[in-house]
Amino acid sequence: MSLSEAKIKITTLFALTLVLLSAATKTDAQCCSTGSPVGASVYVGVLGKNYLRVGAFYRHGFSDKYYEGDSKAGNNPLQSANYNFTGIAFGYGLTKRLTVEVDFGYFINKTQLYLDNPTFHGMKQTGYGLSNGGVNLKYGLFIKPVKQIELTAGAGFRYPFSTNPQMVNNVQLNRDIQPSTNAFGANGMLFFNIGFPAITLRLFTINRYEYNFPDKVDYKYGNILLNSVFVSKKIMKYFFGILQIRNEYKTRDSYKGTDEVNTGYDILYLSPQLSYSVAGKWNVTVVCDIPVYKFYNGRQLTPKYAFALSLTRDFNLGRKTPKMEPVRLESH
Repeated sequence: MSLSEAKIKITTLFALTLVLLSAATKTDAQCCSTGSPVGASVYVGVLGKNYLRVGAFYRHGFSDKYYEGDSKAGNNPLQSANYNFTGIAFGYGLTKRLTVEVDFGYFINKTQLYLDNPTFHGMKQTGYGLSNGGVNLKYGLFIKPVKQIELTAGAGFRYPFSTNPQMVNNVQLNRDIQPSTNAFGANGMLFFNIGFPAITLRLFTINRYEYNFPDKVDYKYGNILLNSVFVSKKIMKYFFGILQIRNEYKTRDSYKGTDEVNTGYDILYLSPQLSYSVAGKWNVTVVCDIPVYKFYNGRQLTPKYAFALSLTRDFNLGRKTPKMEPVRLESH
């Protein structure tokens, strides 16, 4: 592999790593809403044939303000809420155009600290455990590696590890701190990437739609539409910066066909990020999510900030080990 090919490979892996972590922030707007806040590799493009991608990630989110519409609301029962989430994702290139991915996540905690509620004054409630898992297939509709252009479409589903809500001390936790939706979901996505090698710059666009099915008691979480635009630029050797603008729109939840009042939102995030390539093999990425515009149906607790950290590496499982030729002794 030439030096230029190695640089292209490193840059491509960096870019996809950034998309893996930063775009996949499918957190509902409430800080401790149900479901995985990180969808692992659901946003990256296709892998090369027989390539395996392994990614581990951690995310923390914090909320302390209620909104009604696009304005702050008062007289609130919660002082704050936060979560800590970790997960792992695997992707494998079945062919040069078809990639399969799976991901799993675990909430270390989903915590709400009460303030004014007479029943829970001065105490907190916490949920924890496995979130929903995911399986996705992606197909490269148009791929030009030399020109650094890719158009990829994908579809998949998410599944609960349990269809029963979590109980703590024989009390069922409220929905905002449940680690899972306890229901299945489906999703579709479209990913586009174009690179400009002469100026070490890349542009990405990601569009993703998620549909949630009702759970066993006929509660249905709202559907989510995410649209993201990324600009990435090499800062210095091994360091890359990226700026993401992401819009998340979520429809109202419903119970037995009736819409829930305090659900659904439209939110715009600004996400600066920094990535470092370690020896051209491991990529470490740090992301910060900052909401710059929020609109909520009814009154809801809203995110103040979130940050995430990922570690990713690709392995070429199709590379053959060179065979050693036997030593031949010739007589003279």
